[in-house]
Amino acid sequence: MDKRTVSAFVIIGVILIAWLVWTSNQQKSRLNEKIKSDTVKTQVDTTKTPVKEAKEKQKVEVTLSSDSLKTDTIRNSFGNNFYKNSIMHNLSNTPVKEKIIMIEGQKAYMEFTNYGGTIRKFVTREFKMYNGDTLQLIEWKKGKEGKELNLLFTSSEGKLINTKDLVFDAKYSEWERVDLSKTNDFKLKYELLVGGDSSQKIIKTYTFKYETYEFTVDYELVNSGKFISRNEYQVVWGTSLNLSEYLSTEEATFSEAYAFMGKDIETYSASKFINEYNEQNESKKYTGTTEYVSTRNKYFGVFIIPLTRKGDGAYLSGYKEHLPDEGVKNNYSIGIKMEIKDEKYEKNSFEILLSPIDYNLLKAYDKNLEQTMRFSLDFIVRPIAQYFIIPFFTFLHKFIPNYGLVIIIFAIALKILLNPLTKKQMQSMKKMGQLNPKMTAIKEKYKDDPTKMNKMIMNLYKEEKINPAGGCLPLLLQLPILYALFGVFRSTIELRQANFIWWIKDLSVPDVVLKLPFKIPIFGINEIAGLATLMGITMFLQQKMTVTDPKQKAMVYMMPVMMTLLFFSFPSGLNLYYFIFNLLSIGQQYYETKIRKPDPEEEKKPVKPGFFEKLMKRSEEIRKSQSKRRR
Repeated sequence: MDKRTVSAFVIIGVILIAWLVWTSNQQKSRLNEKIKSDTVKTQVDTTKTPVKEAKEKQKVEVTLSSDSLKTDTIRNSFGNNFYKNSIMHNLSNTPVKEKIIMIEGQKAYMEFTNYGGTIRKFVTREFKMYNGDTLQLIEWKKGKEGKELNLLFTSSEGKLINTKDLVFDAKYSEWERVDLSKTNDFKLKYELLVGGDSSQKIIKTYTFKYETYEFTVDYELVNSGKFISRNEYQVVWGTSLNLSEYLSTEEATFSEAYAFMGKDIETYSASKFINEYNEQNESKKYTGTTEYVSTRNKYFGVFIIPLTRKGDGAYLSGYKEHLPDEGVKNNYSIGIKMEIKDEKYEKNSFEILLSPIDYNLLKAYDKNLEQTMRFSLDFIVRPIAQYFIIPFFTFLHKFIPNYGLVIIIFAIALKILLNPLTKKQMQSMKKMGQLNPKMTAIKEKYKDDPTKMNKMIMNLYKEEKINPAGGCLPLLLQLPILYALFGVFRSTIELRQANFIWWIKDLSVPDVVLKLPFKIPIFGINEIAGLATLMGITMFLQQKMTVTDPKQKAMVYMMPVMMTLLFFSFPSGLNLYYFIFNLLSIGQQYYETKIRKPDPEEEKKPVKPGFFEKLMKRSEEIRKSQSKRRR
């Protein structure tokens, strides 16, 4: 979570809690004014992390020309077993051409290469970049040409080998195109003869389906005992997914890596381990049964899920990369450890999922993938979001395609649900306003005896059937819902680029209507959001109707202004909800205080002792008990 978000939550919490206290006191004030840890290792003695090793080899590959590549240099990097298989050796001798195969499916376009036998592009068809451009999830630029899903291991000669640096044999033509079929799966096979020896092999076989995000990959090792030491390897994804949103700093707050170990998810965040000015790679190692490893950005994720058997450990590492124009990206490398059970022949299958972070989609896999959906204040937000907000939105969206209308209906439904509480709150506030004369008299009469005065106040509350804490409960109930909505609107794929009306084109980001040439102090924003402004106006009107004490007039202006400034940077979907909810509250408040007449039958009903009454009664009992002891 970025600092501004944390600050916003703290300020909101302080303001709302202060508001609850002030509301209660304001009602009573008219009556009574005084009242570097572990490094990533391929094996136990390995001191180089996958990220560091990749950077070192990349420097050699980029900076050295073919003419300067020396056999002894390559041999030193890869050892006798693998130097002839390396891309660097290939470039310095009779080169094997890089062959790209293009795979077209319903949900994605993919490219694979024989250089590494890896995936180098994954373009989603359902989603676009924030500016409408094609969304390519795998980072692909000069010096970083993708090439993910590799095996990482220590060779029998003690060399750290990443198969992305090796040339595989592929039985397809250069730039061949494959259109996936709805009825038949397509298999893509890469084979590597270690050192040219046909008895030692690494085989990768990918299987694709037409209409899904996922594909599978089988890794086969033949006579691995001759070229892999310690009988283990990692399946690694070396870099984070591409940034896809307008604000990289906002997206970085959601970028994390995960390992689901047994029944618990381990979360790795570069923001937690690396400070703002430190780009050093930090690493975490986990041991034990591993269900999957994953990394994500704000809206998309990649999952490596072992199918043949569970993994035997996980490796997560990351570093912070500073981008131009105050941008930032958290880069992650994830790996799942597999122990080799049979040195003669070993085969393990993995499911690879590159998909949106969609709760229903991830939940359908029944592998706890939805646990990677992390919310701010997760222990509060997750239950509300998972069991109430998301199911409600999903159900309504089946019938109403516009998420803006869904949010409006949600606000109305929630208002109806809370109506019994808010009704009592408003009735209580109305009665409290009518007690000024009586309370003034009590205050004057017992000003020298605070205990007696408080007791008489509680008796008056009981006689008038008023619960002085009744106005706080509806606001307290709304606070966790507000936090949950903030998390849902800010991070769920359903609201990404969801259009509403007029200027509101994306409910997951602020609906900016004006940019200022300066930043507002403390809040650090220079954009004015339309719905946040409307929300602030309705909050002002609501406070104007509530506050009647001249001494409390400052709150009528201060509270709406503070909340509006905070909500300028919040998702427009959240501001839409709050705006509609405030409008409904204004209407209800006007009815309860101006139109509705008291119900005589309701007035006759006995009122149960409230919290303050019980507290006062208990205090009086303690006082009397102490008085008897003194005698």
